[in-house]
Amino acid sequence: MKNQIQQLFFSAAAVACLLVSMPINAASSAPNILLLVADDLGYSDLGVFGSEISTPNIDALVEKGRVMTDFYSAPSCSPTRAMLLTGNDQHMSGLGLMAEVRKRRFPGNVPVMPGYEGVLRDQVVTLAELLNDVGYKTILSGKWHLGKTDNLQPQNQGFEQSWTVLEGGSANFKQDEMGLFPNYPATFLHNGEPLELPADFNATEFYTDRLINSIDAARAEGRPFFALAAYTAPHWPLQAPDRFLKMYRGKYDGGYQAVADRRIRRMKDLGVLNQRYPERAILDESPPWEALSREEQMLSARQMEVYAAMVTHLDQEIGRLVEHLKQAGQYQNTFIMFMSDNGPESKDYDLRVGDWISENFDNSPENLGRKNSFVTYPKAWAQVSAQPFRGYKQTIQEGGIRVPAIIHYPEKLAPAGPDGGVMSVRDIMPTLLELASVKPPGIEYKGQFVHPIQGHSRWSSLKETSGPDRAEVPLGWEVDGNAALRKGTLKLVYTVNEANRGWQLYDLAHDPSERDDLAEKHPHELSQMLVAWQHYAQVNNIALNDDLTPALPVVDPVAISGTEK
Repeated sequence: MKNQIQQLFFSAAAVACLLVSMPINAASSAPNILLLVADDLGYSDLGVFGSEISTPNIDALVEKGRVMTDFYSAPSCSPTRAMLLTGNDQHMSGLGLMAEVRKRRFPGNVPVMPGYEGVLRDQVVTLAELLNDVGYKTILSGKWHLGKTDNLQPQNQGFEQSWTVLEGGSANFKQDEMGLFPNYPATFLHNGEPLELPADFNATEFYTDRLINSIDAARAEGRPFFALAAYTAPHWPLQAPDRFLKMYRGKYDGGYQAVADRRIRRMKDLGVLNQRYPERAILDESPPWEALSREEQMLSARQMEVYAAMVTHLDQEIGRLVEHLKQAGQYQNTFIMFMSDNGPESKDYDLRVGDWISENFDNSPENLGRKNSFVTYPKAWAQVSAQPFRGYKQTIQEGGIRVPAIIHYPEKLAPAGPDGGVMSVRDIMPTLLELASVKPPGIEYKGQFVHPIQGHSRWSSLKETSGPDRAEVPLGWEVDGNAALRKGTLKLVYTVNEANRGWQLYDLAHDPSERDDLAEKHPHELSQMLVAWQHYAQVNNIALNDDLTPALPVVDPVAISGTEK
């Protein structure tokens, strides 16, 4: 009897798998899907989010789209990419630690807890795999950062065509040193094979060209496409073509406080920020502009000029891609989503590896931002980019995890404008599967156990004027021992750098910049949020100390042999 039941179960599973994998008819009207991912772009760095930076093409997506004002990523790049492609928390996907952090923290491949491997786990299925199974042409152009071994590369994770850099980024022009750090090369591949870059290589333009070619190939084959445009802009090193650098010469000579204040005013005018928010932006981690020497002011302003130029160049290339869709008659039937992978970068990497930079790059004033230069921007400008929030990339404050996002689908979306519904990057996969009428696999995919998707589809609330409110669904984060959980408008926070303060509690509805800690005033709410945090940590295999703060995820301190995945 037991054998009969097992045979019946596996027969049903096989039929379900077959139904899920039935190919889309070439003549069907299945929607195309284009995901545009910027790298290290801050919340207020787009015109439609209040910026002075020129981004007319991205802004134009709002005309018949949605500005997602409460959209959340992971605190850093590869965890966000894992969540996007699997619909699961970063820990369930294998990215509880970035590969670079794991390698530095646990040299010699010391084993760590499952979920902290720094690469995609075997127990997840990707969005690309599921869409490719039903006939989509699946395309990746840009950054991967989810594993370097052959089985973990994009061509073996569901992408039919991929032009990629495997690591966390690269220089934006072809030059002798293409990597982000000493002894950290940039590995460029096309479908797993080494890719020779052209002499006139510019990363943003190169990735756009390959996307256009692949989209045209999908149209010639009569197939819908899923394209992930994983741009490396505006990730450091900050570089842009001269015509964009010239656009911003002198634009930031007035200093960061003046720019941040203007952004706050414009965000209010656009309806992105509550009118109750103070007029003066809070820049409390940097010296006043007036305290800098003239030379320091000139360098700081120039660095921000390069960053802005890089963002505008990215916008132009996205405009070129969207215009191509229009000319090809595919624009109306393409779901387009733009987002950043995390908040702005605040670390002065150009100072941390100063000797390497001085030996290999030309950072003279006349070459700053051009080929063979290597520059980041100071923390003060990162605070401007993150306005109105506190924090940056690799932090769990809002500035590190609340990012600009726009959803555009003219034929299907409800009326355009700001959308304050809470949405997480892990909700993208289930939303797109529903859009494409693809059933999620549950706990089995091609005979192998996989984690069921944790995210929630937002499709019903996007195509209607109202939908289910996901604000009360807890959203959690953990990175490098820092922790946060949002439920409703309350947010629980623990940071390693402020460990003496213990757990903090904020009401984002009245305090989006997380300045007024309510933990002592509202112990009952704090207790309830800690219960929700503990549940999130248990579900996602996050090790906890007795006080519920995250513990270091070591399994066995004995080093084992092997190579970085």
